[in-house]
Amino acid sequence: MLARLLYSTKWFVMLIALQVLVFNHIHIAGYATPLPYVYFLLILPSDTPRSALLMWGFALGFIVDTFTNTPGMAAAALTFIGFIRPALLHFFSPRDKEDNAYLPSATEMRHSSFFGYVLVAVLLHESIFFSLEAFTLYNWQELLINIATSSALTTLIIIAIESIRSSVRTTPKE
Repeated sequence: MLARLLYSTKWFVMLIALQVLVFNHIHIAGYATPLPYVYFLLILPSDTPRSALLMWGFALGFIVDTFTNTPGMAAAALTFIGFIRPALLHFFSPRDKEDNAYLPSATEMRHSSFFGYVLVAVLLHESIFFSLEAFTLYNWQELLINIATSSALTTLIIIAIESIRSSVRTTPKE
């Protein structure tokens, strides 16, 4: 239990630091802004209770909002992802994994299932985040461009982090 908490806390702190210090300063063509902190909720163990997912999501979003001056947008988007994550995991997880607890990853879920899981979660997160940021559908074309480009960039970064994470975990110890 303590090892699980330390593992989660390590990812929590690392993703906040990366978001605040690196990814907030990336704005490709004025549209694409990576928001890979959503990865934290996606890699929590599959048996994590929904109430814990909601609390982790709100806490992570609140801290990101505090450092990035986005009042409530990240907290709302991550709380929603925490709420919908069990359904997404059920939809994308292999049928033999449904009854057993596991850490969602590309190696545990198959690469295509994990990619779909990440893509849908990121699209939902970015849609909520940028819709709250715009708070209007007046310029809906720009909103769609923001969502699409940020989702693509965020998904690429998450897949890169996941490939590093899975290669480190599968490296044999000498």
